[in-house]
Amino acid sequence: MDIQKLKYFIAVVENGTVSKAAKVLNMTQPPLSMLLKKFEDEIGIQLFRREGKRLYLTDSGQLVYQRGIELLASSEAILQEAREYQQDHRGTVSIGCAAVANFSLIPEVIKRMNDRSINIVTHVKEGSPPYILDHLRFHKLDIGMVRNVYNRNDLITTKLFTEPVMVALPPGHPFSEKKSVALEELKDENFLLHHSSYEYNISDTIIMECKKRGITPNIVYWGTETLPMLGMVKAGMGIAFPPKSVIKSVGVALPPLVELSSPSITTTLNLVTMKNSVPKDAVVMFLNILQEVIAEMTKEFGILSINETNSP
Repeated sequence: MDIQKLKYFIAVVENGTVSKAAKVLNMTQPPLSMLLKKFEDEIGIQLFRREGKRLYLTDSGQLVYQRGIELLASSEAILQEAREYQQDHRGTVSIGCAAVANFSLIPEVIKRMNDRSINIVTHVKEGSPPYILDHLRFHKLDIGMVRNVYNRNDLITTKLFTEPVMVALPPGHPFSEKKSVALEELKDENFLLHHSSYEYNISDTIIMECKKRGITPNIVYWGTETLPMLGMVKAGMGIAFPPKSVIKSVGVALPPLVELSSPSITTTLNLVTMKNSVPKDAVVMFLNILQEVIAEMTKEFGILSINETNSP
């Protein structure tokens, strides 16, 4: 298979038309159309169904497209790893995650790599689950760490651990000295909740439990990140519901945290990778150390480490 023609084919699929792909590739349309036809002839597979001026992927074309992306990503990973190995044996890991994981888990992993003289550079991009999944699919990230549960044909989701949801209270709040509070006790508070248009999340559970108890929560803020919300809690704007692992956040002054006892609500952190991708040595090493950190944290907090993999 001609890798360059494969790249042209993928560009046509991702840009929607030959003309748009030609502009992106800085070439004219006729040569690109000719290269596509040669590519089909060389591999002996009809990639497109042509109806007038429009092209539609065949089932075989869809398979070549999906596997082609994986092939290009794997070849790029090999070259990148070889370059890094040549340059002082350095490796890289690109991670997409929410801010809490970046403040609580990743610093401890990096500390252990430094202590063991493991020469890996960690690139972290914070963002929402849709942002992380898009970057995974375009091979701009090696792994994602998200709290939503996904069931997608092109993804492998590994459940890392489940932990309790806490209640963050403003400083000096009457409940801040308590060990735990019930949801009914919070009915008059201003709620700061996580927003997600992508799958079911913890805020949906909180609202559902409020309805069961005849409570109409006074939601004054919807956000996507935990740490800015905790800053608002510290400023007295309301209460929030962070995961317990936020306690491990490095360099962050947290508001008072108490357990939510009735009901007890949990949230799961998931590792997401692309199916059939070839992991780099640096990624494997990073994940091994991450498992160490999680194992110790589960003992410290009494949370559940499950490591259950879901690959459709």
